Amino acid sequence: MEQGSYLMIERGMTVRGTEGDLGTVAEVVADTGADIFRGIVLSHGLLLPKHVFVPAEKVIGVDSRSVQVNLSKSEAEQLPPPNVPSPPGTSGG
Repeated sequence: MEQGSYLMIERGMTVRGTEGDLGTVAEVVADTGADIFRGIVLSHGLLLPKHVFVPAEKVIGVDSRSVQVNLSKSEAEQLPPPNVPSPPGTSGG
């Protein structure tokens, strides 16, 4: 992550992609005891919100109001649900 700390990320924060807002943070996935940030769960969609897992390597910044990710809207829509972990040794995209 280029700026900010994953410790600043909170539920409900806006997630901004390369083409604008993608949704909100539903959950932060981290092992704070080991100081390992795994990613965030992104909630998007109005009527029936969908949750997808955004891996840490796609998170490029955090400020007091939002999380910036290196994803377009179409890329975000193709991400896996949060309960499907990536195989070991893969970068998820």
